[in-house]
Amino acid sequence: MLTVRIPKRNVPNVFGRSLSSAYVCRQESRAQYPPIVDIKPEPTLLRQELSDHEKIRNLSTVEEKSIGINMPRYYGWQSLVVKDKVIPYDFLPFAQTVTKTKIYEVDTLPNRLSNDDCQQFIDRIKPQLEDSLVFEYNRNRSRGKAIKSDKNIDESGSTNEFAKSIAEQVNRIFLANLSADYPHLFEAQIDYEPRVEGFWNVHGFAATKEDEEIRKKKNVPKENLKNPIDRWIHYFGRPTIQVRHHLPLPSVPLDKWTLTTAQSATSDIPKTAFKEFSIPNYDYDPSIYHKLPYERRHGISIPGFWPNDQQKFGLLSIHTNEYLEDRPPNFGESEHQEAVHAQAILASFAWLIGQASYQGFTICNELTYPLVNQSIITNGKTWSFYMYQLNTMRFFKSQDDINRPIAPSNICWGTKQTELFHNITDDRIVGWNDDVLKDLLSCYVNIPKSRDHEMCPYLGKEQLVANIDDIKKRVWLHDRYKVLTSHRPRHRLLPEVYDWERIYKIEHETRHFEARRRFFELEQDPLNERRLDDHYGPYIQRKDRDKGRRIRKKRFDDMYYPNV
Repeated sequence: MLTVRIPKRNVPNVFGRSLSSAYVCRQESRAQYPPIVDIKPEPTLLRQELSDHEKIRNLSTVEEKSIGINMPRYYGWQSLVVKDKVIPYDFLPFAQTVTKTKIYEVDTLPNRLSNDDCQQFIDRIKPQLEDSLVFEYNRNRSRGKAIKSDKNIDESGSTNEFAKSIAEQVNRIFLANLSADYPHLFEAQIDYEPRVEGFWNVHGFAATKEDEEIRKKKNVPKENLKNPIDRWIHYFGRPTIQVRHHLPLPSVPLDKWTLTTAQSATSDIPKTAFKEFSIPNYDYDPSIYHKLPYERRHGISIPGFWPNDQQKFGLLSIHTNEYLEDRPPNFGESEHQEAVHAQAILASFAWLIGQASYQGFTICNELTYPLVNQSIITNGKTWSFYMYQLNTMRFFKSQDDINRPIAPSNICWGTKQTELFHNITDDRIVGWNDDVLKDLLSCYVNIPKSRDHEMCPYLGKEQLVANIDDIKKRVWLHDRYKVLTSHRPRHRLLPEVYDWERIYKIEHETRHFEARRRFFELEQDPLNERRLDDHYGPYIQRKDRDKGRRIRKKRFDDMYYPNV
């Protein structure tokens, strides 16, 4: 008799002891449900923004954080370009709003020394200053006569050269006479006309008609069309001189130095604030009100040096204000003074956020401690002194504003423009102003001190790309960071709509049978949708590829963009 052997199927015993015990355990354990979130468009975008910011915070090196900020835009961010010597009329409210800065116009800065400490040094340094000032005055006066004879050269260039030469001579004399008594000046690094850039985001500007049209295309609800929007700010500056050290300046206690006039009159603090500029509610379109241009820029913050420099904290920066020579006199002295205040606020803020970025902070994550710097603005004869304390640099609108306490605003203390001397006659200086010399001395002898807290809480053990062990990754990130900071145009040029396309395809649909291949026909936005890593890596030649069937198909090398 023929018997058929039926193969035994591999059927699990669902009633076995092990599975039944696991089943009982799963029944006894408490169910874990995902959090309940709002799925509306605006809360969803806010959650995505916070998630991206957290990814940037977790990156371990300074260069990777800078690259991570630029990951969403291949062609860069649409930014308002602000330059240090381009100060439009009524610019102070804009400068205060985009930097969240409250300014106190005072007669003495918080770093001011007593008269007994200053007088002995002033008496010793005056003859040296007089010789240098007289020499530079005569040299630039003769040069100014030659410039006037040439109609193609602007006369304001003479003022700029005079202010620069005076600032360099004053800096040289003060450092030479103070370095022996103050070692931090001997250790300091001096930069001449360095490249300073600052990049940050500000929320709260009123939406324009163009913004409303863009929102309509994205199907934004009608009630949200006029909501405030974000603006990216990109600052470009070139101070005459900047002095920096490996230790930061001590922070200023805000409860002592933010007094009003009435309070300071009854206080024992040797300072009188005679004018206060609170942060205004500025929400106009800067491109219309101040004629500021919009440009596509990659977001980079550079404080005048590279991240691997050891002198990472600023002590003092000196700027010139030759633009006041060409400013219409009918603006008035008050407006001229406000223009100088605006220049000092923007220059100090941009320099400090660049220093903060080298400590691992970004515009996406809040500071954990304040940073301080000092700045001087001069035309060679009149001098203004400022001290700026950076308390916050994150101006995004996100849900963590609800959960965290309100961050203090940034504080700036500044003096009015004061003459260093009255005149120069017969190779002699007439009318020395010792108060200006005391302010100069106070800025140089303000000693930086070490902090008792973690200076780089958001950086990993590498801190810099130069410390990464993987050679390929280190070289690739270094090259990519330098390309971004150079602001070179991208390999693929900006997309453009030609005139004939606008006429025959957009305004009048006359080419119905033509294939739709252009980005505007496919409803694509390459400016805002294409990411920084949307390209192939370096091509690997066939002879250089690794052996093996599967590996030989790899024609492009790896890229090490951060996962943002």
